[in-house]
Amino acid sequence: MKTWNVPSAPCWADLSAADPRAAAGFYARLFGWELGEVPGLDGYRAFRSEGAPVGGLGPRRPGRRPSVWRPYFVAGPDGTGESPAERVALARGKVLGEPVEVPGVCRATLCADSSGAVFGLWEPDGHQGFGRVNAPGSPAWLDLATTDPDGSRGFYTEVFGWQARRAAPGAGFPYTEWSLGGQPFGGMTPITEAFPAGTVPRWLVYVAVRDCDAAAARGARLGANVLLPPTTIEPGRFSVLADPQGAMFAVIALAREESGEGRPATGGQRAAAIMG
Repeated sequence: MKTWNVPSAPCWADLSAADPRAAAGFYARLFGWELGEVPGLDGYRAFRSEGAPVGGLGPRRPGRRPSVWRPYFVAGPDGTGESPAERVALARGKVLGEPVEVPGVCRATLCADSSGAVFGLWEPDGHQGFGRVNAPGSPAWLDLATTDPDGSRGFYTEVFGWQARRAAPGAGFPYTEWSLGGQPFGGMTPITEAFPAGTVPRWLVYVAVRDCDAAAARGARLGANVLLPPTTIEPGRFSVLADPQGAMFAVIALAREESGEGRPATGGQRAAAIMG
């Protein structure tokens, strides 16, 4: 992830969990994360790694979808006078509820893109978001799986001004790389028949680790389901898991961890690995 915490870039990710206490224990044992208070927001906590905030944890509301990780992107002005939420609606997305105001932290609004993938708008008010990325125990990449790649490309380009580069297909699987100002931070893969039945559009959060195989094995011992065994790609080695409550996430050992600038996939390598 080469850009974060700037307008239109990823800045946060949080876990909506049916049992937050159990989820906190799982991620503490997997990544060594600790929990910190978020003043002004009851029931919500911040995951911290090496003292820096790397994500959030809150209770899943009754009747909502299963436990899930969600990314947030910095909502900034675009010069048209339209609010970020208005841009979401104009691009055929949905605003899923009223903004949550947390004085001294942020103003956050949950939305769904034109294909139904859920994400959040983050308007900073003293809290910029991630305190570290790419280092072990912190976010490193984001991926969108969608049923409508063309529609999703248009949506995020219109709402955030992202650049979408079609990467080399690799094994016949298309992959799109998202970037801002030429700095990549994520990608997009179409949902095909190669995905498990019932797969719905969603974002996937990657967390950097020192040893992918060890992290995947530790996750399995803690009750996670390893959906994709450790797989080597050019930027490193990664695995996709679902935590004990079903929330999907990925771990990756970056080949260039020390630079803070490695990215988890080029071309269709990641898509081919996940689907093949």
